[in-house]
Amino acid sequence: MDTLLFPLLLALLAGFMFLSMRKQKKRATEMQEMQASVSTGTRIQLTSGLFGTVIDAASSDFVDVEIATGVVTRWNRLAIMRVIPTDEAAATYPGHTEPEADYSDYADDSDSVSLDKPSSDDARDTDK
Repeated sequence: MDTLLFPLLLALLAGFMFLSMRKQKKRATEMQEMQASVSTGTRIQLTSGLFGTVIDAASSDFVDVEIATGVVTRWNRLAIMRVIPTDEAAATYPGHTEPEADYSDYADDSDSVSLDKPSSDDARDTDK
């Protein structure tokens, strides 16, 4: 009985490893298909965390992504982490307007800070 325990444990370990490798290979295939299917106008999230819109997806190696109005950057297709669904993109990205807040009660000109170097008169005042 004891002689069968070790081979049985080895068989279970091999089965577990086979199933986990199969699952990992399936995920990698799905990711590659998603990255290859990205087309112009698609909202995406990059592995760096940046969100953007695909401007040019003609190349098989890279995509041009607009990350801000007028700012277009070139990324390797492998950097695409996920495609943002259109309903989520419409709710949280350009075109979505939030009401303007009125901060006039919180700040006035006396609260401003000058980033200019102090003049020689200001330097003498601090010595007193």
